[in-house]
Amino acid sequence: MTKPVRETDQKVAPDRRSSTGAGKAKHRVKSDRRFGFIEVVVFLIGLALFLYPLAAAYLNYAETTQAVDEYENIVNQLTPQQRQKMWQDAKQYDDDLGKPTLRDPFRYKEIQEPLGRYSKILNVDGKGMMAYVDIPKINVKLPIRHGTTDEVLRDSIGHIATTHVPTDNSTIHSVITGHTGEVGHILFDNLTQMKKGDVFQIRVLDKRMSYQVDQIKVILPTEVDDLQPVAGSNYVTMLTCTPYGINSHRLLIRGRFIGENVPATKPQGAPNYMLWILLLLMILCLLAWYYLSRRRKECKQHIANLDKVEAGVGQDSPVTGVYGADDDGRAGEPDGSLGDDGSLMGSDPPDGDSGGWRPDLPGVEQGYARSQEVHHDG
Repeated sequence: MTKPVRETDQKVAPDRRSSTGAGKAKHRVKSDRRFGFIEVVVFLIGLALFLYPLAAAYLNYAETTQAVDEYENIVNQLTPQQRQKMWQDAKQYDDDLGKPTLRDPFRYKEIQEPLGRYSKILNVDGKGMMAYVDIPKINVKLPIRHGTTDEVLRDSIGHIATTHVPTDNSTIHSVITGHTGEVGHILFDNLTQMKKGDVFQIRVLDKRMSYQVDQIKVILPTEVDDLQPVAGSNYVTMLTCTPYGINSHRLLIRGRFIGENVPATKPQGAPNYMLWILLLLMILCLLAWYYLSRRRKECKQHIANLDKVEAGVGQDSPVTGVYGADDDGRAGEPDGSLGDDGSLMGSDPPDGDSGGWRPDLPGVEQGYARSQEVHHDG
């Protein structure tokens, strides 16, 4: 007895080819999706690295602002007598100091106390914060601490120990210094935007001492003549490195004391560097959005093409069947070949049987297949 033939048996090879192709398509789809995910991750990492300095600067500036607020709270808690004594001690210190010995603060870090009591003068918070500088023109408000050690200059403005402390004495020259380009901090980075006539303030105890810029100068680190006191003048000089990233010279912004509570110069729009950073960030985001959108569109088109290709795997044309098509696209004709039992392998089903006829299934021995089992007696 011959083994029964099922219609499903005839579909094994085509279905196997179809399933294999579908598996490949799914693998390609997963690969495309995985590649797109990697692109997004790489972009986010790059964006995080780009934004880190700005975010760190913002957080560190928030801490600096907190230190300024704490200074004011401590000053407000002092009695008038305590504030007056600290102020008189500072004025006496300036009188006793005379003409100071000056050195470049970025080359010599150790604190020199010419009078042996420097660290005790105006030590309001007990941690070395003597005052703070407020420069609205460049949107900074920074604590001023004793000395110019690395620890002080990391996140604050340092006071050169051999110069006068800020008071209202007639002949003094206080020098404060801060870094430019310190990673994660915005200190004296934007002093280059200051112009003659701009006003800034230094808050000492409960006094708001105002200074007007009267000199802007670039010097070598060894040139200190412009930092010496001038008879009859009360100066505060802000000192930082320049040019940016090279630091071969020193930028001096000197302010002359013009009294207390004189309003400081207000900022005129956002700093230029912030505008360039925001513009660059916007351009990068637009480029990334365009690139990812294009990749996503290409991926979708690729998947659609794969679906079309895989839909035809293992399936012959319902018109041409096993005979294919001629060169001009017309359906092929049966070749009149016979099966093993002499039946015609044509396109028409045998008389009285049309339900299971499948002219497009090659290799069917009897020329047609039925949906039900067909048994042959041996």
